[in-house]
Amino acid sequence: MSDTISTSSRKLPWWLNPYLAIVLAILFVPAAEILLKRGATATAANHEIVAGLGVSVLLSRWTWLAIACYIANFVCWLHALRYLPLYLAFSLLSSTHALVPLGCWWFLGERIGPCRWAGIAIVLLGAVVIAGPAIKAEQQL
Repeated sequence: MSDTISTSSRKLPWWLNPYLAIVLAILFVPAAEILLKRGATATAANHEIVAGLGVSVLLSRWTWLAIACYIANFVCWLHALRYLPLYLAFSLLSSTHALVPLGCWWFLGERIGPCRWAGIAIVLLGAVVIAGPAIKAEQQL
């Protein structure tokens, strides 16, 4: 198996580029997580019996936006998998472990400690190290 994109003999339009799809898939995950947090927070004051089960969170528009982000993530992920090797796509997807805390810090004002900052840097560096050779190999085609 090679590290290159196999698109048969035709070139894909820019908006179907599998690297764009994987970037979108990566970005939809932190968006969904932040929206879920907003939905859960917005419905936390519900004291109904079903609220304890977390079902009342489905009444929040934030939750439904999060579900839409997860569906979009799934569509982008499947498209990327058609063209990218799984090891590469999955390795890049791991950058969501860094982007979720960054998004929580930026949009929700959550605190990130020094060790977490170091971990975020290591995860993002790892994604660059893994993706770099594959992207260079594709550019040489």
